[in-house]
Amino acid sequence: MNCRRCHGLMVTVRLEDAESSTRCYSGWKCLLCGEVVDSGIKANRRGHREPRRDQTRRRYGIALAESCRPLPKATSM
Repeated sequence: MNCRRCHGLMVTVRLEDAESSTRCYSGWKCLLCGEVVDSGIKANRRGHREPRRDQTRRRYGIALAESCRPLPKATSM
């Protein structure tokens, strides 16, 4: 199975509930980015749409760099 975030290799893992050590779940974990997916996460994702390319938020650094204008050249006196 491939990771939907980075397309890396996903391996099966045993997940334990933080509140109780008796509850165990099986899931998948990406070896590259660490993405974890189990049945609960899959169920929650089914109800949400993926953002469209034109509606995604721009990264702060890129937006800042594109909004800056070049400084005017200094004139000698």
